[in-house]
Amino acid sequence: MIATVGFPVSPEQSSEGGPIRVLIADGQALMRHGMRAILDLSGGFEVVAEAGNVNEVTQHLAGVQVDVALVEMELPGGGVFEVLKHRTRLKAAVKVLVAGTRTAEPQLLPLLAASACGMILKEGGAATVIGGIREVHRTSFFVAPDISRKVIDRWHRTPARPGSWAQPGVAQLSNREREMLTCIGAGMANREIASHLSISVKTVEAHKSHIATKLGLRGAVDLVRFATREQWGVGQSPLAQSSSIL
Repeated sequence: MIATVGFPVSPEQSSEGGPIRVLIADGQALMRHGMRAILDLSGGFEVVAEAGNVNEVTQHLAGVQVDVALVEMELPGGGVFEVLKHRTRLKAAVKVLVAGTRTAEPQLLPLLAASACGMILKEGGAATVIGGIREVHRTSFFVAPDISRKVIDRWHRTPARPGSWAQPGVAQLSNREREMLTCIGAGMANREIASHLSISVKTVEAHKSHIATKLGLRGAVDLVRFATREQWGVGQSPLAQSSSIL
């Protein structure tokens, strides 16, 4: 449980002048209650809803006005990527801040590409929770300072390279195949890609085979090595990249 002692109290307001409206989504009730206690003690926040799974988040987003959603990475029902898809479908303006563990750090880049506003670690302190929500509400971006330096360095080192998508082989890929290549390069497993793109695992495997053939690679293993080495599309939506080269 995150400690609640010694964090700063500095009330923050929503764009309408009231407290920041927060939705807390975590599969463990104890964690949700702990987060609520932190925000209640800090002041300047209103926890308008709690959710224990993706379906509950979707219901709340359809009926409750939320400024920032603090969502557990592995939220039951599909995880935070599923929440991000539902938010897009509902055209909700809520900003999503991901709460993950150390094992979730490699997912930071695909999360940002999927329009999450950043990540905090559950292992962090109460001040990070408070500061993260406030910063996401204010600027739409926050990455906790205790996120691995290696992950942050990779993000800073790999700006989008518009010309990459125009190179031989890659230029022949469809928009969906480019989106797939981005996911592969970000280190996402087949099941994660399937959830992110709303397709089956078998379809993911078929796409990988077609992409490998177009790129002259011997199979899925070589494709993963290629996409990871070249870091294709890291930090930018592949659809946005493809449109930039048309």
